[in-house]
Amino acid sequence: MKYLFLLFIFTTSLFSLSINESLLKIHAILIPKIYLMDYEFKQKLYNNSVLINLVYDKKSYKDALSLKNKISAKYKNGIKKHSLKITLVPYSEVQNHDANIYYLFPSNPKNIKKVIKKAQSNQALTFSYLWKDLEHGVMVSVKVGNKIKPIINLNATKSNKITFRPVLLDISNVYSDNKESRDKLNIIKILNSNISVV
Repeated sequence: MKYLFLLFIFTTSLFSLSINESLLKIHAILIPKIYLMDYEFKQKLYNNSVLINLVYDKKSYKDALSLKNKISAKYKNGIKKHSLKITLVPYSEVQNHDANIYYLFPSNPKNIKKVIKKAQSNQALTFSYLWKDLEHGVMVSVKVGNKIKPIINLNATKSNKITFRPVLLDISNVYSDNKESRDKLNIIKILNSNISVV
């Protein structure tokens, strides 16, 4: 019983974490820019518009609205001659909403996987507030340390037929759930960056 209670407390605290407004500002800038790094993004647009669904649980509604306002303010004239259409979508309604980008606020793995499945049906990009959601198949997140770096789950992007331009990969960390593969990818990246400098 004691372990069950501790598990409940841990799970509750995990999904009730507070959202950092500074991080949302960074995400607001990166979300549309990263999408445009897909070689075939133009073929996936809806009437020359990038559709962004901000997917949230009830407790994250205000944060989703805040992110919508930040993206709208940053890209009030669109991006690269494409307008942005941003919709707030509860996890329970995600099946009814097509998009180019699904931004995921913290939720349980079942909800995360439901969005990933929907994104696969229309070759959409998934971007998560929590970088740990990459283990569930989310494609992109951001890790903040000494530097702010996108983290890309290449296996997830391949399954959605998204091919990023090399410049994005050069400035990003590559996610792998296999430590050995991750180390190899990072070594290759270091070697490639050294070659390009010489």
